[in-house]
Amino acid sequence: MSSILGEIPMTQNESLVDVLVVGAGPVGLITAYQLARFGGGVSVRIVEKNSRSVQDAYGRAITLFPRTSEMLDQLGLTDELLQEAFACRETVAYNSRGEEVHGRGWSFMNQMKDTAFDFSLVLRQKYQEEIFRKALRRYGVEVEAPIELVGIDVDGTASSSCHSVTATVQDAEKRVLRTIKCKRLIGADGGRSSVRRLVSIPLEGTTSEDKWVRIDGYVRTNLPKPRTYCSIESPTHGNVLWVGLDRGATRIGYAFTDDRANAYAEFNEQAAITEAVAAVKPFTLEFEQVDWWTIYTVGQRVAKTFSVDNRVFLVGDACHTHSSGAAQGLNTGIHDTVNLLWKLSLVLRGLALPILLDTYEIERRPNVLKLIRYDTDISRLMTNRLPETWQGESTADVNELLGQIMDEAGAFSSGLSIAYEPTVDNPLVSSTQSFGSLKPGMRAPDIPLLKPGTFERTRLIRETPNVGSFYVVFFVAGDSQGLPMAVSAHQYLLLYNVKLGTDRSITFLTILPTKVPSVNGSLGRAYFDIETQTGYQRYGVNLDRGGIVVIRPDGWIFALISADTDVTHELESLFSGILYDPLLQCTQ
Repeated sequence: MSSILGEIPMTQNESLVDVLVVGAGPVGLITAYQLARFGGGVSVRIVEKNSRSVQDAYGRAITLFPRTSEMLDQLGLTDELLQEAFACRETVAYNSRGEEVHGRGWSFMNQMKDTAFDFSLVLRQKYQEEIFRKALRRYGVEVEAPIELVGIDVDGTASSSCHSVTATVQDAEKRVLRTIKCKRLIGADGGRSSVRRLVSIPLEGTTSEDKWVRIDGYVRTNLPKPRTYCSIESPTHGNVLWVGLDRGATRIGYAFTDDRANAYAEFNEQAAITEAVAAVKPFTLEFEQVDWWTIYTVGQRVAKTFSVDNRVFLVGDACHTHSSGAAQGLNTGIHDTVNLLWKLSLVLRGLALPILLDTYEIERRPNVLKLIRYDTDISRLMTNRLPETWQGESTADVNELLGQIMDEAGAFSSGLSIAYEPTVDNPLVSSTQSFGSLKPGMRAPDIPLLKPGTFERTRLIRETPNVGSFYVVFFVAGDSQGLPMAVSAHQYLLLYNVKLGTDRSITFLTILPTKVPSVNGSLGRAYFDIETQTGYQRYGVNLDRGGIVVIRPDGWIFALISADTDVTHELESLFSGILYDPLLQCTQ
């Protein structure tokens, strides 16, 4: 397939790259960053059609929920984000009389537990992008802009190991066309994705007539708790959003109804300010400075497919769009790219079977559709209307119902309950064994650990960074008398020599239940559970028997294995379905 837009002025030299990323918003930057970080000889370029102004870059995405923060932590990005972000730990909801009401609005944020990131990380997109660009630059990759993608041709007959995707790009300043041949192309170019359009992937769903206004700036107010995630139940402007931002700024969002639109010949910045003041009544509001404002249309749409022949992929808004009602846009996009990129890296490095790439859409689509279902109801309720599927009383309190749905979706919205269900066509969630409440496909809980020697506290997520490697974590039985052996001596020795893991796609860790003076002989790096043994309890590991947890590079559980089984056989069976035998490895 191919598509070239506009008149072709001239064509210059052709270049080769393993992966071309189109779009340099946060999701695109993190996409390119992962490929650069994972290394293995995989080359990456990232292009962006816009030379973004400061004003444009201020707004849009602001909130990272706990699971997203955990994923970015595994990528080595969270520390710098926290230096600039506002860590929002408090929520509040006010009714139309200015009275505080409980269990409504964003109250689910108060229940985001079982994580070191038990808060909303609030940082405007401009500053997120600066951090991600800087991180990418450390690996020698710069965003190329303004470069616009104008054509894609996919040679479906060529081997997937070849540069079978031809991208035609245009330098917006020099008006020169260039050709970039790549093995994979990733569209992270937003809701109006050129990649999606050029490969003719439909975006299915609905776009409503509802519109919302968002305005960021510095304000003075008598709102009792302004540095919170706040909702104000306005009878005229819907469920009004109030968020304390980084650097002391504030975001206010409200429904842009026909009444609001018809009241102005032109709805400009001053009109947005006037309506914001009205929206937060009975509280007072005065803007000292406006950084950014916008009106956008609410809708829920999903791409018919997330890839073309596993050579062209869509991530983030390029493959699904929804309202900002649940603040999930950026979070969902990061979940997409973190799910895809370790798989793509292993395939391009010749370490994993191409079938691994099929699991991207298998795992992400059900979770995107779940978000869409929640978002459809939430966005209507935020505009003071009952959901279209509502079968209850027509006089139901929309704000009370909104609180119920937000609470129901809370664990999903925080990302902590997002899981990948077992299916026959997904080798990453094929096991049915469980440890207590944990099952394959669920998030691997972060647990506190102690380092050997110093007994310095650390966390499992910090010790299992996302470098494109699986982690086999051995919880040692309590009767080991200090010997860090997770399995029988025979199996233990075999594991050192097993062909799996020699290719750096698998890393071994050992966790001991109590502190000992020496961990010499442990399988991989060793750590201790803390004194209360919360790690063993959280993972449901029996202290008398021990157990093995296999964690994917992105922090989800791949498998749970009892220590009294043939562990070597179990591991080989697991990995043989997705990884190449390194002794018979084919170069991709």
